[in-house]
Amino acid sequence: MRRTSSVVAAMFAASLAVSVASAQSVDVAAQIKLIENQPSGTDRTAWKEQRRDAARKLVQSKDKKAVPVLIKLAETETFDIIGEIAIEGLGNLGDQSAVPVLQKVANDATRDKATRDLAKKALFKLGAAASGGATTGGATTTGGSTTTGGTAATGGSTTTGGATTTGGSGDDGVSAGGSDDGATAGGTTAGGGELGNAGAGLLGGGATASNELPELPVLPDDTLAAYDRLTFAAGAASLEYDTVRKRPVFEGDLAASYRKRVEREQMAWGWGADARVVAGYINPEGREQTRGAQLTVAGNGEARFYKGKIYGVGKAAIGIQDDYISFEDAMDPNNDLKDNRFQADAQFALGAGYGRVLDVGGAIRVRRLARVLDAARALGKQIDAATAKRLQLTWWALRDERSAYRALVATVAILREAGILLGEPDAGLSYELLTVLRDTQLYLRPSGLDVQVAFGEGYLLRPDMDPTPAESGRVEQLLASASYGQQLAEDKAEVSGTAFARLRLFAPDEQPSPFALGATARLRRFAYGPHGDPFGALDLSATLLLSKDRCSVNDPMCGAQLSGRIQGEVGFTLFMNQASGLRVAGMVAQDGGELFLGGSLTATYGLLDGTFAGM
Repeated sequence: MRRTSSVVAAMFAASLAVSVASAQSVDVAAQIKLIENQPSGTDRTAWKEQRRDAARKLVQSKDKKAVPVLIKLAETETFDIIGEIAIEGLGNLGDQSAVPVLQKVANDATRDKATRDLAKKALFKLGAAASGGATTGGATTTGGSTTTGGTAATGGSTTTGGATTTGGSGDDGVSAGGSDDGATAGGTTAGGGELGNAGAGLLGGGATASNELPELPVLPDDTLAAYDRLTFAAGAASLEYDTVRKRPVFEGDLAASYRKRVEREQMAWGWGADARVVAGYINPEGREQTRGAQLTVAGNGEARFYKGKIYGVGKAAIGIQDDYISFEDAMDPNNDLKDNRFQADAQFALGAGYGRVLDVGGAIRVRRLARVLDAARALGKQIDAATAKRLQLTWWALRDERSAYRALVATVAILREAGILLGEPDAGLSYELLTVLRDTQLYLRPSGLDVQVAFGEGYLLRPDMDPTPAESGRVEQLLASASYGQQLAEDKAEVSGTAFARLRLFAPDEQPSPFALGATARLRRFAYGPHGDPFGALDLSATLLLSKDRCSVNDPMCGAQLSGRIQGEVGFTLFMNQASGLRVAGMVAQDGGELFLGGSLTATYGLLDGTFAGM
């Protein structure tokens, strides 16, 4: 018996020593001072984060001196997450003096549901009821009725061995009908800890949904950004029948584009393909008939190898085009015309460059999530890089879903599991999270600077065209390009630009050696509603193009003057889903001394993009 007592005493002493050592590792007085007084030279945003960290350290210290300041924070801080940190910490510190304040918070209708639930959990840890009763020796008093034992009457509640049953019955005191914090048994939340049932309640079984996600894309650990994008566009498509001239008319302009790219620290690679069909058909009564079509297919690929910000690059591109036209004269077959022409290009280039431009739309979505949570006082801590990557890959994996439900449930589960989201989101917060996930304006958002020079070797295949033969064979070029992008105004505005230059090299005397250069600058402003609803984007752009034929010495009749075009455009895009939109724009341009005015209406339909960008 004495031996057992000695062992117990030794274990108690060791536990006490660990507790004292833990308390001494935190300077409680300094943390309290930091919470109560803003340090000189520290802005308010930084101080807010420091106060939150100080509150966490006070909870970890287990020092009773921290209780008064945590009580004050729990009672007064209703517009910052430090209040939630204090509420949860008071439950862990086990000081009964916190009970009245926690009961006040738990029953305060002006507090949000997540805060009230957090206070109830803290009270449960302290053995107190939210309504003012007390829990002692396994019996809970609620509303004046007490149930003791393993079975609870319908509508009552019982506590046995740390397990609570509300609105149901359990033969051994284990929850059978539900509880304040999910399915609780022996004081442990089903699924593992308080976050095991993340996303339950308003959003349903979030943790289960998170576990049922499809396989996530696999990206190397040093990935800076990546995307996988498929888009369809309809420039024009119509079918009509003229009852007067009795003729059907069809015309269509359809295009598809695919892009895939991965940016890593020391290398980057990507490839893409485009296809476009333009076709028309007129077939009145009688012999007359007109048909035409143009098919264009192109593909390209690029690989880069970085040393710091300097890189070497290899590129390849190929394109083919087939033009077909058929006309049958209504009266004279001798006037019929049929023509089919095929042409192709192949280009290879090697060069060097500096910098890179990344599509940071995925990172912006994560930042918007953090802002929404912070504004709702539900941000427990900042979203770290690992959680940001997991979120983006989850959205990528769910991009083919017809609705954003699974993405929302999975997002809540991931944020709860990481300790970033405090409590279950209410209806208002859930809606704002949903608007972030469905934000149609977070694609093709460039950031960075990229400048590149390359030498290109190409081969042109062209049909013979009388009386002037088309240029064919080998073509060497000097190629230069530059691009820039920057996100502004908390990611609600963007400036970007591109530039290019081409010069024909080593041209034979009988062929021209033209050059061309151009630049485009663009400003976009994204419009949002008061709860984050994306409305659309206003864009302004200006373009300058210059070119000169630099004709061959054997062609004195060729015009060798410098040609130029200046163009300005303003447009507005209304996004219909995450990859589809309707854009209306107006344009004014001066080209070769002529003034042009025009407008355009473009509809784009795309499958949802999969994107990733490191934080």
